[in-house]
Amino acid sequence: MFANGQLTRRRQHKAALLQRSGTHRSVLAKEAQNLRPVAEWADLGIAVARKTRSGWAALEPLLSLWQTRKQEPSGLVHKLATITSLARSLATLWKSWR
Repeated sequence: MFANGQLTRRRQHKAALLQRSGTHRSVLAKEAQNLRPVAEWADLGIAVARKTRSGWAALEPLLSLWQTRKQEPSGLVHKLATITSLARSLATLWKSWR
C-alpha cells in the first residue's frame, strides 16, 4: 500500500502529533487547575441567588407598599389594588415554599 519511506514518514508524523497532543493536554490541565477556584465562586454565587430568590419575593410587596406610601396616593381603588398585589405576591411565595 505505502512505500517503506512513506510509511516511516507517516509514523514519525503521527508520533510528532501525539507528542504535541500530550503537551496541549498538560497545558489544558494546568489551566483547568487555575480556573477551578473561579468556577467554585461562580457556583456559590448561583446557589446564593437561587436561595435568596424566595426572600426577594417576600420583600417585593413590602417594598411596593413602602414606595406607595412615599407617593401618598389615596382612595379606595388604590388601596384595593395594593391589597390585591400583596395577596398575589404572598400566594406566589406560599406556592414556592410548598
